[in-house]
Amino acid sequence: MEMTKTRTEPLISVCIPVYETEPFLAKCLRSVFAQDFSSFEIVIVSDDSKGKDLDGRNSKKIVRQIEKEGNKNRKANGLAPVKLIFEEHHQNRGILEVRRTLAFNASGEYIFFLDSDDELEPNALSILWNCANQNGEQSFDIVHSPFVSGYYDETEKFIPLEHTKCGSIYYDKLTGHDIFSKWLNGDISGNVCGKLIRRNLINSAFDNIPYTECNMADDLLIFFFISQYAKSYKGIEAKVYHYRVNSGMSSGRKIDDMHRWKMICSTASVFTIISQWCKEHEADISPDEINHLRLMTRYYLENNIKQMRETVIPELQPAARQMLCDYWGESFVETMEKAMTIFADTGG
Repeated sequence: MEMTKTRTEPLISVCIPVYETEPFLAKCLRSVFAQDFSSFEIVIVSDDSKGKDLDGRNSKKIVRQIEKEGNKNRKANGLAPVKLIFEEHHQNRGILEVRRTLAFNASGEYIFFLDSDDELEPNALSILWNCANQNGEQSFDIVHSPFVSGYYDETEKFIPLEHTKCGSIYYDKLTGHDIFSKWLNGDISGNVCGKLIRRNLINSAFDNIPYTECNMADDLLIFFFISQYAKSYKGIEAKVYHYRVNSGMSSGRKIDDMHRWKMICSTASVFTIISQWCKEHEADISPDEINHLRLMTRYYLENNIKQMRETVIPELQPAARQMLCDYWGESFVETMEKAMTIFADTGG
């Protein structure tokens, strides 16, 4: 599509977090540079990642090499060059704070979060932008496209998994509080990836979120606030996002240091922030919605307990449980552990 010549800021910022995903980063970036869209930028933040790809390159070297290669290919195909911003955290802060840094460095009207082990179809940004701006008007605050979950075979061909579901999508228009209600009821996934989201909504979300080092429920927290402020939503059927299964931070890897476990326990902070907001905005949320959030809180604590038992190495288990209690409260942890035992004993 043709862009006005006077425009200096991009329409879309593709925001990519990096943490130990260097083996996948080049492939991810190539899919972004291959976009047939013109007005976008790429923002990348490495969260003190120490990973390297098979050629021994760190994230910065990968990024700069693919940037050069990608813009050369775009020029050869008559496409506008893409500006790339690369930032690094010099200590590991967790994905929530990486997304904050990404949004801070973005300048597009919309942000599209893309995890660094995933990829896009070549027409992804064009499809999303055209939907967001029907008839030349910015019609929707959020455009939501479904994930295609799968893996890459030995030839690096993407193989979709037919029975793997990665989040719900509402294939219609929504406005106002209905966006929040549909998310809370599970009709809309809380993933921020796979959605084109107006940047001012993401900034408003982070205005409500204090500094929090966290690797779990980060999407939930961000989208909780986005759904409070969004005026319009549209789910589309076009599948433009390839989600690589069993990689990234939530892939069940063993936890062998307390800093990594802290990033999991801090899930409790997510619900503390949400609970405080609800107390201050009682008129904006119903008792049924509050109860639903309480059930969600219990679900995430149960998940933390399971992660502790299954992924924390044995020698760290006592310290891990103490940290879990410090974050969630000892009585809450004990209550949930008893409920889980009863459920298991009754064959539930």
